[in-house]
Amino acid sequence: MRLLYIGAESGTSLQRAAAFRRIGLDVLHLSPYALLPPHWAPWLNRAGGPGIDRLVANGLGRRIVGQRFNLALVDCGDVVGPAALNVIRKAAPIVVNYNADNPYLDPPPERLRWSIFHRALPHYDLAVAVRRDGIEEMMARRGARRIDTIWQCADEVVHRPLPPTLEEKSRWLSEVVFVGTWMSGRGAFMARLIEKGVPLAIHGSRWKRAPEYPLLRPFVRSDHLEGADYTQVIAGAKIALVLLNDQNADLHTTRSVEIPAIGTAMCAPRTPHHQQLYKECEEAVFFDGADDCAETCKRLLADDSRRQTIADAGHRRSFANGTYNEILARRIVDQVADIKHGGVR
Repeated sequence: MRLLYIGAESGTSLQRAAAFRRIGLDVLHLSPYALLPPHWAPWLNRAGGPGIDRLVANGLGRRIVGQRFNLALVDCGDVVGPAALNVIRKAAPIVVNYNADNPYLDPPPERLRWSIFHRALPHYDLAVAVRRDGIEEMMARRGARRIDTIWQCADEVVHRPLPPTLEEKSRWLSEVVFVGTWMSGRGAFMARLIEKGVPLAIHGSRWKRAPEYPLLRPFVRSDHLEGADYTQVIAGAKIALVLLNDQNADLHTTRSVEIPAIGTAMCAPRTPHHQQLYKECEEAVFFDGADDCAETCKRLLADDSRRQTIADAGHRRSFANGTYNEILARRIVDQVADIKHGGVR
């Protein structure tokens, strides 16, 4: 089975493309972003990206001319509009969108960024989104025809426990780690953890923008991390934190599944999704606010045996939950087969 995969050649998009290969598909992976001029992102975010869809359509047409695929999957789709989808559909009879973000809110938090996506959404045969409250209704209002919602996914290869080398231990070892981008509210949260005595390490981009950066600076260890470095920094911590993006209405995030998959004890906000995914105090620990997070982390740091028991149980639960890319890939392939055989849209 041949898959035309349209998505970034980095991050979780690259991981998902690799998962389709591992389950046996012949994958042609093309990045729509490589078809655009420099500084396309401000153009999209500030003006809605007029002309971007046509540029992507022309570029894809040159790359896939004459080729045929059993299906196509567009990962994210923020720069893939109706014109590009027309080109894709000439090569593949079924076109699927997978979007781990939340472009379905009205208005979306990044309103203009999703302008092209919103025009294209009704043209997909299947739209796959991450579970959030009311997401199916929001997707239907935006024009999605056939809808599936899933948990976020870790990767079987990238997010697996790996014994660190001595060099990695000295580079990545920490007590409590947060890996993620700064956004409004996160600086104050981290500052409160530091004030409460949590031995914190922060990795991620844009932290210099935090108003609290003078306090946070000694605790910011690195910029954006991907791949093996991302896995090792979580594996090298005794506890890894999850913070949610409230603007996206998140109740869980990629960290919610990647941290247990890697085998580190997870400390996450107490949300209905986290409580559904893991048994509290057995497979993960949860908190309500920064003060509660600080006290929870300090108690867990003081009890090595309990912390390791929770980490091991959370790792086992990740397999029971099925929150992995290959499972997602098979789920999409099965739904495409159903659509081809006349399944209800």
